[in-house]
Amino acid sequence: MNLFCSANCSHKLGWLFLDKNNLTYLQDNTFKGLPKLTHLFVNGNNIHSLGGNVFVGTGIEHIFMFSNKLNSLTNKSFSSISSSVRKIHVYKNNITIISDDVLPATMNMLTLYVDCGKLDELPKLPQNITISCVKDTVLPDIKITGKYVNSIKATLTGDAFECTASMGKPNCHPCPSGTFGDRDKGCSPCPAGGYYQDEIGSTQCKKCKDGTFARQSGSKSSENCEVCPEGTNFTLFAGHRACFCKMDYARIDRYKGCSLCYKPGVNCSNDYQSIRFGYYWNWSFQGANITAYTSFVSLIQNDSLDYNESNSRYVDKIPKVHRCPRRESCKNEGSFRPDAIEGKCEEGYRGWLCSKCKSKYYSLLHFCMRCPDPVWIVLETVVTLLLAFGLYILVKRQDNFAKKRRKEHRTLVDKISSQMKIALGFYQVVGELFESFRDVNWVGPLQFMGQLISFLKVNILRFVVQPHCLNEKFRVDVKLQMIISLIFPIAMGSFFIALYYVWKLILKCRLRYRVTGQKVTLENLKDRLLTYALLLLFITYPPTCDVIFKLYPGACKTFHLFEHNDSVNITLLRADYDIDCTTLQKYHFLAYVSTIAYVLAFPCALFFLLRKYCKRNLMESLVEVSQVGNSVSENVCLVQGKRKTFGKIPVWMKFLCENYKPEFWYWEIVELARKVTQTILVTLLGWEDALTKLLTISISVLFLTLHAKLAPMTNRFEQRLQMFSLAAIFINVLVASVPIPETYQATISTVLIMLNMIIIVIIVGEVALITFRFIKKRYFGGALLMQRGSFCQSFPF
Repeated sequence: MNLFCSANCSHKLGWLFLDKNNLTYLQDNTFKGLPKLTHLFVNGNNIHSLGGNVFVGTGIEHIFMFSNKLNSLTNKSFSSISSSVRKIHVYKNNITIISDDVLPATMNMLTLYVDCGKLDELPKLPQNITISCVKDTVLPDIKITGKYVNSIKATLTGDAFECTASMGKPNCHPCPSGTFGDRDKGCSPCPAGGYYQDEIGSTQCKKCKDGTFARQSGSKSSENCEVCPEGTNFTLFAGHRACFCKMDYARIDRYKGCSLCYKPGVNCSNDYQSIRFGYYWNWSFQGANITAYTSFVSLIQNDSLDYNESNSRYVDKIPKVHRCPRRESCKNEGSFRPDAIEGKCEEGYRGWLCSKCKSKYYSLLHFCMRCPDPVWIVLETVVTLLLAFGLYILVKRQDNFAKKRRKEHRTLVDKISSQMKIALGFYQVVGELFESFRDVNWVGPLQFMGQLISFLKVNILRFVVQPHCLNEKFRVDVKLQMIISLIFPIAMGSFFIALYYVWKLILKCRLRYRVTGQKVTLENLKDRLLTYALLLLFITYPPTCDVIFKLYPGACKTFHLFEHNDSVNITLLRADYDIDCTTLQKYHFLAYVSTIAYVLAFPCALFFLLRKYCKRNLMESLVEVSQVGNSVSENVCLVQGKRKTFGKIPVWMKFLCENYKPEFWYWEIVELARKVTQTILVTLLGWEDALTKLLTISISVLFLTLHAKLAPMTNRFEQRLQMFSLAAIFINVLVASVPIPETYQATISTVLIMLNMIIIVIIVGEVALITFRFIKKRYFGGALLMQRGSFCQSFPF
């Protein structure tokens, strides 16, 4: 086969590269016609035998036949070579036999490069022929000359050679064992992990067996592949690490073992720890390094050779994972990605446990809602002022009716105020409980219901949409809330006292000669001011107590920052995770003082007043009543009987006791205690505490039982309404205490909200009904019940 001599048998080709062409056999006269050929590269093929006259007609000096499949070299293999040959490279074959006459005896200073470790025995060659055993310390080199230096150098580099400058000219040698040839980088060590290389001049590394890895880079033997460490999967190829981790295992060093990390809130499915939905970790504290961990995660995800060795391990601390109070706030979308490994709060949320609202958002039962347009804020403020004005009218009518009615009569105003008091007590407790539960999904129409429940709590500091929606400077935290709450009763009292004396001075000038008129007017003014003051204090008492309790030392919560290290922690206020409890010493002291001066003093003062004006003024009156079981109907007079009634009670005290039976004159104090005790444990210990759940449920059951057994209210409807409100509170507490499957949470939350709204629906319906009856009787000639005997009077309702 005269491949190069078909038309012209005198080519000037000096370097011929036929490497990596899947050649299997070189026939006779293959290179005839190449008299100038000096370097022949047929390496990287599958040549298993040679013809006897392959090299006839050439002036070859260097033959590169390494990395083929030659098994033996006989007297025919190189019988046709000329005496100009200087080097023959046949290493990286499976040559076991070399005959003594493999080369002509006429050769002059020829070197044969072979793998001596595979030979059965060394041949006996003439003295002018040298066998060189190729190994890491003895690598054959190639000196490149001529005008095609750069092209030849690039070709050799691609064939796992590394070239260096020597005497101004490139000198190339094959990559040693433990390395592989890279066209761009030259000889690179085989990476640590599942790779090694026990041969020279290789373009890629060999793989360790599944479940084994090479601990160091540049491994030169399969014996360097050791069993993968504990916590890894032995059934898979190691790749560029010490084997992949098992499920629920993670590592912090690419070439060390994996540790079990089966703990809530952590995803360990990708060899590293990432945060799950509904959980939070913080990387901003000293000891954690989010930049280094992000680089490590990027390296773990990119299972390739191209990496920075300094990123192969994470030596700092990983923060501890905490469950978010409201799971949806800690969205952590895409947290398995390096750019999101820190975790992300839901839109509108920020801060520790994603519990705070960003700018332009306001908190509704721990749900961050976008601030409405200023028009809506103004409208809501107007509605609030109208309700306050309605309360003023209600109190004024109460005062006017009190002067005209018989002592045992209850007017429309009495009934409405009594039912509003029940609703207020219910929503103040339920609103506080809902703020602690944080598990209601406030979406769609439920947002409106959540706003209504929050509004009906009647917290003077959160009566309308937060003022910071208008300006961030108006944002009010718990510390400022406490200051305002304590100043409010003092400021209110001072204002009313000043108003009284100013009005007294005015009356002295206007009614200078009418002393009796002055006294009556001032007495009426004092009654009204005392009524307003007592009513406002009564309404604001539960939320004020709540603010005071929130600043107790027990209302702080300690968070450990790192796993397995309890010495590093922070203590934050449970009501506001932006506040560090270590800065609250003076507020803790103020909370203790306020507990004595307000939380305990106010109900004690009420008890004293009720005992003075209600208990001591009990009297028996003879009335005709309708007896239905143990209940009393106030509308129909059928049977004469005696019952206890209150004597003359000041107008400003009536709303505290008039809807209770005389023997239960103190019950409003019991109701205040119920409101406070049902929320104090939640405020101090948090709803996640088992003791909180147990005692809160017990208190709910206790008061429900007491109301059912004692029936302290005079009116059957109000008694049943109070029973229903207590039962609803008990159901709320019970639902919050029992874990609910996620598939049922939305439905149960909706039912729970609807249950809580029934109270206001019932009251609105009752008010509408009695108002309709009043109008019908008064303006449309409805027959009133006439007096029967001298003891029965007709009631307005």
